[in-house]
Amino acid sequence: MTPDQAESTYRQGLIAAQAGRWADAQELIAQAITARPGVAVWWATYGLVLESQGDLPAAVQAFAGALNLDGDLAMAMDGLLAAAEKLAVAGHVTLAEGCYCRALALAPATPAALVKAGALLWSQGVDPAGLLRRAALLRPAVSD
Repeated sequence: MTPDQAESTYRQGLIAAQAGRWADAQELIAQAITARPGVAVWWATYGLVLESQGDLPAAVQAFAGALNLDGDLAMAMDGLLAAAEKLAVAGHVTLAEGCYCRALALAPATPAALVKAGALLWSQGVDPAGLLRRAALLRPAVSD
């Protein structure tokens, strides 16, 4: 598959996703990624498709793959944090904790990851003060 064909296949996958044809979207986007694995947005989109199908562990891997390629890709970080939150709510605390750790390893200056990880620690009876202080240092309050 040529780069142009990969782009076209990815776009077909987007159209399938918008139509709610998740299995088709997953297959098409996976084909595009196989042909051009270095496109971070494609990995993040693949994560959203996987998440829409309820495959959170695979979605987490796709979001992390996107962040490995582009640590500043907000779409991928948001997806990873949302998946972690869903895992925590579903009682998969260890998996959620792993997601937060991965998010912080890939992008340590992410206040949302620090705060969400802190909330998870708090729910487990662990004092999250260190993480929350770190988050405050990254995004201090703005005075009027």
